[in-house]
Amino acid sequence: MPTTDPAGPVTKVAVLASRPLLVKALHTVLAEDPDLESAGAADSRSQLLHILDAQAPQVVLIDDSDPGWETIEILRRIRDHAARRIAVVILIDRAVDDSALEYLWAGADGLVLHNAALSEIVSAVRAASAGHAVLPPPLARRLVDLLVRRIPARAGAAQPSSLTSREQEIFDLIAAGMSNHEVALALVLSEKTVKFHVSNLLRKLGVRSRAQAIVCAWDQGVPAGWRGDSA
Repeated sequence: MPTTDPAGPVTKVAVLASRPLLVKALHTVLAEDPDLESAGAADSRSQLLHILDAQAPQVVLIDDSDPGWETIEILRRIRDHAARRIAVVILIDRAVDDSALEYLWAGADGLVLHNAALSEIVSAVRAASAGHAVLPPPLARRLVDLLVRRIPARAGAAQPSSLTSREQEIFDLIAAGMSNHEVALALVLSEKTVKFHVSNLLRKLGVRSRAQAIVCAWDQGVPAGWRGDSA
């Protein structure tokens, strides 16, 4: 059984998956990590909601390979059901397709490819738990490419009127995939100040996470261009 690290509490992770081998592998890797703990595995939406009530996990990991999952609806149920924020990481087949954007907009904090190493999945769980957006490299590269090509158009486009100039700067940088630490270095600010501005801009944009903020950036001018453009 994992022991609590003196530096912080153990992160409890619930799994929604129908593949026994995947469930077993995830249970094993979570059990071996001193900072993570399995909150249980579910193979149905009702079982997952029961785990949320009984175990209060901080992260939910969803395998979307089962066509009967209705993953978007599960995301909505998690958001509606939980009284606290729960980070959600989804295992997906393709890094760049319509469902990836839809999952982020519905509230997913991270996306990881099904063929990723278990160590990558664990890293994604950690990052999502810490409030970071987690994207597969092909999707992140696609996003940066689209944003770079969009810069001239964005100069004359309407921006969210409630954002301050500093918040807009930070918004553009996190949309390009930067962490709070990287934003702080780029703008010569303290990381605490960046976190303060990020919290404010998420509230003003009406989104819950950095992942949704990234989708909001796409929604200002790039979503139609990315669909179906890349394998």
